[in-house]
Amino acid sequence: MFDTFLKDLNEQGGSVRAYEGCARAARARIAGEPQNAAALLLIAYAAQRFVEAYDDQPLSIKAAGEELEVFSDMVNTLDRAHKGGSPQEKLDALNAVAAKLAAQFAKS
Repeated sequence: MFDTFLKDLNEQGGSVRAYEGCARAARARIAGEPQNAAALLLIAYAAQRFVEAYDDQPLSIKAAGEELEVFSDMVNTLDRAHKGGSPQEKLDALNAVAAKLAAQFAKS
């Protein structure tokens, strides 16, 4: 469901432009998947945060790996909950990812 974002990101090398494409793709899916709008918006925000943080900035391999790990964790959390999880599990996943994303913004 949402793991396609990670697949595409990895296939494109995890570059800033790959994250930018991920953010665009997540936003584009919202209209067709209103039941997943909150999760898709969080994915779009997470990807866009990476773009804003590293566009035209040096990015070490270590930092890129750490960023990918955080982003992957967020996407996987949402993906697991939305693949057959209860409404409460979905809500818990949304809240967990929103909290992680807020912490990431606070670091920036």
